[in-house]
Amino acid sequence: MFTLRQYLLSLSDSRGLTRTLGDVELCLDEQGRPRYSVGNSAVVFRIRHDGRIRLLRCYLRTMRHLREIYGDKLLEKELYLYTSSETGVWVDVILGDWIEGETLHKAAIEAAEAHDTAKLRSLAESFDALAAGLVADDCAHGDLKPANIIVDRNQRLHPIDFDATFLPAFAGEASPELGTAAYQHPARTAGDFNERLDDYPAALISTALHALAEDPTLWERYGTADGLLFSPGLIPADPAYREALALFERRGRAVQYRVAQLLCAPSLRLFGLAELLDEAVRQAGGREPSAGESPPELFVENGRWGYRTPSQVVIPPLYDSGFDFTEGLAAVLLGGTWHYIDTAGRSCLSFPGCEAVKPFRNGRAQVVRNGRRIGIDHAGNELPAAESEFVI
Repeated sequence: MFTLRQYLLSLSDSRGLTRTLGDVELCLDEQGRPRYSVGNSAVVFRIRHDGRIRLLRCYLRTMRHLREIYGDKLLEKELYLYTSSETGVWVDVILGDWIEGETLHKAAIEAAEAHDTAKLRSLAESFDALAAGLVADDCAHGDLKPANIIVDRNQRLHPIDFDATFLPAFAGEASPELGTAAYQHPARTAGDFNERLDDYPAALISTALHALAEDPTLWERYGTADGLLFSPGLIPADPAYREALALFERRGRAVQYRVAQLLCAPSLRLFGLAELLDEAVRQAGGREPSAGESPPELFVENGRWGYRTPSQVVIPPLYDSGFDFTEGLAAVLLGGTWHYIDTAGRSCLSFPGCEAVKPFRNGRAQVVRNGRRIGIDHAGNELPAAESEFVI
């Protein structure tokens, strides 16, 4: 075990205390104090080396597989630490690039406090793109959380702190860490060490960011210092989770609704998450409704309804019920709420509290609320009673 004080002593005057790095200069903050952050297993210093700002990751305890995880960034027995006034030991360090920015945790909180829904949506969409890659391969970060993701000046996301990474070569071993409880599946144990470790935190973070983008005041009511909104051990009874799920349902955010539902899964492996995140990325890319083609047709898979053409799935099976497209819109049921979507899967009209709806015919459709039939036009406006009677 090593201490922060030992590292500060060596790095404050590193002459003769490094094997290959030469002099290392600690960067200081406005008060003249060294800039560093301390985690569970390591302390990360911001340093100046060879005229560049770099990071130096120094370990407080012995860690395994650093060579496999960090490759050439690992400098073995590089830094000399004094264990007494006369003796010491050479220790391993990681030399990496310093990413200027703020953590996703801080960026999301600041945006929520400012009610900046545009920034929150951008952060949510950027995270979905990052997460889609993380859950699709045969590796895992192992401690995925907003504090381990840096948002740079161009709003790009960069994961950091890979000490708990799973690689295929580590199969059969115990996990070196259990990750941060606020983002991990409650059932995770040291025996869970595989490529699916990022599933649950990816779904949790995506759900929280999208929920805040829909309603930033959720932070004022449910935000916590460790997590963003949710307490994994309380889901599905967690009030923040229940409110977020209801919000997605009412606003027709079908992908986010289904991702959120996965958080109730009894296992760490979230089946269908990769496909849902891929769809979220496609929707964020601004997919437009098909033009000049026959509208996609309904199909059912695993009890849910989607739409496809003879050549491809256009809208994945996300809905609990649905009608065929008529006049460019299809009525679909998400949870207990009916919506009309276009052929890009975007919710155009929403009718919370309605028991039933009918497809559009001749520019009109019909919804049933409290047992009363109401005619609507394509803009969702209620038609006079006399016109409503002609809806088929």
